[in-house]
Amino acid sequence: MIPVRDMRSVLYATAILFAVAVIGIRGAFLWLEHRSALHRAEAATQDLALLMEEYAKRTLETSDLLLNDIIAFVRLKGGVGALSETAVASQYLTELTQRSSASDLLLIIDRDGNAIATAMPQLGALANFADRSWFKAHQAGADTFVGGAIIGRLTKEILYTYSRRIPDLNGDFDGVAEIALRPAFLQEISRSDGNTGDMILGMWRGDGRVIARTGLKPDQTDSGLGHTALFNELEGQRSGTYRASDMGDGIERIVSFRRLERWPITVTASVPVATALASWMTGFYWSAGINTLVLVALCWLTWIGVRLSHQTEITQKELRHVNDNLATALSDKVMLLQEIHHRVKNNLQVTSSLLQMQARRFPDPGVKSAFQETQDRLRSIGLIHDILYRKDTGGTIDLQDYLSRLIVELSATYGAASRGITVDLDAEPIMIDLDRGTPLALAITEAISNAFKHAFGPGEGGSILVSARRIDGRIEIVVRDTGKGVSGAPESDSSLGMKLIRSFAQQLGGQFSLTADNGTVFRLDIPA
Repeated sequence: MIPVRDMRSVLYATAILFAVAVIGIRGAFLWLEHRSALHRAEAATQDLALLMEEYAKRTLETSDLLLNDIIAFVRLKGGVGALSETAVASQYLTELTQRSSASDLLLIIDRDGNAIATAMPQLGALANFADRSWFKAHQAGADTFVGGAIIGRLTKEILYTYSRRIPDLNGDFDGVAEIALRPAFLQEISRSDGNTGDMILGMWRGDGRVIARTGLKPDQTDSGLGHTALFNELEGQRSGTYRASDMGDGIERIVSFRRLERWPITVTASVPVATALASWMTGFYWSAGINTLVLVALCWLTWIGVRLSHQTEITQKELRHVNDNLATALSDKVMLLQEIHHRVKNNLQVTSSLLQMQARRFPDPGVKSAFQETQDRLRSIGLIHDILYRKDTGGTIDLQDYLSRLIVELSATYGAASRGITVDLDAEPIMIDLDRGTPLALAITEAISNAFKHAFGPGEGGSILVSARRIDGRIEIVVRDTGKGVSGAPESDSSLGMKLIRSFAQQLGGQFSLTADNGTVFRLDIPA
């Protein structure tokens, strides 16, 4: 049986292993789900960056075609100066806008930076753009220029520009054809997202200045990413994805970027890591809650198991104490019983000695014989108590052991050796309880004593065989001699010995017989 303390150790070990398994397995799944959520977010930003690249390319290619048409029209009309005094250019730009379905603002600027024509004459007085970076770049010889985000001087809204230099017939600087673009595509995404701080789509110049971005505010038009890894460490990469907190809002984001081949423009799509992991965080909290409940239940069950084991240990200690007390009491009882058997045996010996002393006073052989028979009976009873005293047999007698000692006692009493009589024993080890042992012992004593007294005459030797065996749920005891038989001593003999045997057989619930078969055969059959 496993000790209770070891069972508690097993309980603790099982609880710990189960808790580690629950946490470990769920942790592994959460780690895999975390990676999967980040990979999905990276794939989404890469798709959006590709979409932004296509949007930027199509927008600039369309703008380039429109500006080519404007430049061809200006040169056809004799140059920018020839158009400054007429409204022909504005009408052309208006028609071009209607024909191209473009809602952006087309402008023609002369060499001094004055807007001489616009596709939207209703905006009123035309302004001077000589201070704009794109105008200065064309004055310096740039053929095309993509401008950063600005507040429109005419429309007062956030725009970005794409412009081309208009040369005169000699190739000198004659003016600028410009298209002011509204970032409608990005603004629509911004409005559909509902949270400008969540997803950011952006277009950036080669120097990192913002061209267009979702959620761009008027005070952010001069911002840029020139100081970030995108335009420093990652400058030589055509496309890629990285994580950083440098998109201007201090939030860690997953950023995917692509660089246009024809124009010095980089497009980006980014999403906050927290947004990418939002669903994962929900699952994490649920898992944490469920695992907490499981672990609390496990701890509670473990506590109950430990408490029960403590109670079991206390109960076992009390049971051991009670068993020890019972064992002590039983040992005392056994010792007391052995002492009683010893005293009974001694008293029977004393009584037998007194009878022997008393028998010496009578010269009559019949009286002496009666005393001797009584001594034999007392000796057989005393022998039982001696066996119980010497061996702790739990109140039972080994019939084989008892018969072997009884034969020795009776052989000595009747002088078997001097008379030439041999006594053999063939007995199985059969256990008999004390209540049946006494009458059985007396009956066997009577049978063996009769064989010694009546089977052999003076000077006649012979043998006596005593057997005891178990046959079909019964016990058969046989005393067989090679003497003169029972012709003179029938079974119905009314002697005291036969009366005692008959009485003992009835008490034992059995029956006996006395027959002649090359001698006398005494057979006693009792239930096992």
